[in-house]
Amino acid sequence: MSENRKEILDAIMRAMEMEKETFDFYTKAEHKTFDPAGKRIFRWLAKTEEGHYLKLNELCTSLHESGRWVFYGGTTIELEPDAAGAPHVTYTTDDREALQIARDIEQKGIAYYEELLTKTTDPDGRQMLETLRNEEVEHLRVIDEQYASLKGRK
Repeated sequence: MSENRKEILDAIMRAMEMEKETFDFYTKAEHKTFDPAGKRIFRWLAKTEEGHYLKLNELCTSLHESGRWVFYGGTTIELEPDAAGAPHVTYTTDDREALQIARDIEQKGIAYYEELLTKTTDPDGRQMLETLRNEEVEHLRVIDEQYASLKGRK
């Protein structure tokens, strides 16, 4: 196995660990929050991180066995619409803290995929990593919207 392929495999395995840790965090945050919109967003984030983990696992196997990248066209998991008139709990301090942690996690994920992009020359690999990075950017946008919504409810 070439040194470059080993380095990429190691980086993909680290990305898998990050996705697993992030999934665990979002699952715990979903169960901890009282806010229905927060629960909905954390559930969606957990599902998308689980999808990233599974795709990276498929990629790791493919790179190890054949040296080939796999196609990843992006997630198909939709964010559930907010229930109209859903009750909101005003004890949001913990929710805001969880969203701030989630924001930091997503920023680290974006930076990590950016770093992987600098090490990847394969066009399929670059496309996959760009899609994963862009999904993390979308996660950050949703988190920021929810954080702003909670700040507005004080």
